Amino acid sequence: MKRNYYVHLIVLLLIVCRVAADPTITFFFRPQPLTEAEKLSQKLRKPGKIAKYAVKGKSQPALEEGILATYGGYVVASDYNGKVVFPRKHQKTGVDILITSEIVPVPLFENTILHWTRVSGVPAKVYSCEQKYDDRKGQYYWETQEVPVTEDMVIPLATIIILAKPKNISMNVGKTPTNETTNLVLPDVYVKKGITIIENSLYMLTIRHLFKPVEEKETRQPLKILTHVID
Repeated sequence: MKRNYYVHLIVLLLIVCRVAADPTITFFFRPQPLTEAEKLSQKLRKPGKIAKYAVKGKSQPALEEGILATYGGYVVASDYNGKVVFPRKHQKTGVDILITSEIVPVPLFENTILHWTRVSGVPAKVYSCEQKYDDRKGQYYWETQEVPVTEDMVIPLATIIILAKPKNISMNVGKTPTNETTNLVLPDVYVKKGITIIENSLYMLTIRHLFKPVEEKETRQPLKILTHVID
């Protein structure tokens, strides 16, 4: 009887080890919604030019694809759906998102970075996302605010850095409903037309060796595919 107990315990532990996955931080880039003036402009286009605009749009990559972001020593480019995922490296349920086009490493010793800093004179913008609980509604939500950029140029280790010009990236300020899990799913980040993906990618080549890529492993099951981030 005792032997069967231990056998079942071992099997249970093996199942838990296989199913359990490291927590992650995920968010999506989305195209900036059109303003009322832009919507009206599209309606007023001449019928003869509709096909021309459609073909031109098809030949261009999606705005939300290929945007570079770093966090916790990792770097990743958003996929064709605009998804960005990192292994979660801090316990706090709040996340700061810094948008700037250049960052500088401060080395501790050879091949080891103490921290990163912003570049003086290079525009930067910071959003603070904090997870809170609404007692009245019985629901968790994200409180997103744009906060002033501090005079201290040091970038906190728990900050997500989006390598882009601040004028091309934005977030909606306010509350966004969410669920409490070990995986943080942040509010959407919006991308405006005019973002220069190639320019940002070329800059990343100069510091790419200081980051680790995010690796994902797919597990295929009937009618679904499970993706795990490998830390």
